Amino acid sequence: MEKEILKTAFAAGEIPEYKCPHCYKGVLRLDGEFNSHETVASAAVHGEDWWEPEHIELLFNCSLKCSTCADLVFVVGNGVVEEEYEVDENGEWSRDWNSYYRPAFFHPPLQLIDYPAKAPKDVVAPLAVAGALFFSSPASCCNSIRASAEQILTHLGVQVKADDKFISFGNRINLIPDDKESTKNLFNAIRWIGNHGSHPGNEIEAEDALHALEIMEFLLEEVFGDRKQALEALAAAINDRKGPVGRLFRFGVEGPKTF
Repeated sequence: MEKEILKTAFAAGEIPEYKCPHCYKGVLRLDGEFNSHETVASAAVHGEDWWEPEHIELLFNCSLKCSTCADLVFVVGNGVVEEEYEVDENGEWSRDWNSYYRPAFFHPPLQLIDYPAKAPKDVVAPLAVAGALFFSSPASCCNSIRASAEQILTHLGVQVKADDKFISFGNRINLIPDDKESTKNLFNAIRWIGNHGSHPGNEIEAEDALHALEIMEFLLEEVFGDRKQALEALAAAINDRKGPVGRLFRFGVEGPKTF
């Protein structure tokens, strides 16, 4: 999924093409009506002297249908009204008020990152929670990503306890095996973002959670993916041949092969 669309607000007729969480192939498009309503509290202050349309608070809900499998996803969220200006070719100014919306929950949640088929279930499970929390609580989303990262350390053989005491995430990172040394920076970046969001008074924004998701996607590929090994094998085959290998090289289910 193009992750930039996860942090953008949208107009009612311009819903981003989110990736389907059912089949992971199609994109989600509006199915039926886009329902937008002003909150009761917002409507109650229209008569105040200071009131402007920018004080309007909206709620919305809608159904999205997958372009491939036709399954449905339900969305709820919030909206605001923003003032916008335009200048025509004669230099004349005009202003208008337009409504923009941000999702708070998707049901079922979106899968926000791609992960290798070999990624263990106990690593992937916290990422499903992260996807459910991304829009409503970026800090909680980052904490779930951190939980997934700790599970990855366990799969790398990094011990969890010493002398019956739990080892901190930071100290576990320092115990990463030599053959996975290159992943330390990725683990530490996830740790720092998670730590920041866990402390009162520190704000984690959608941009921060997006960074954590992007780093996690790369980390999963580094630890559980085959792409790096396949490309290294391809480079080795080209170097051995001292030229292109063309159809002599294939990427199979079990890895690269030469014929």
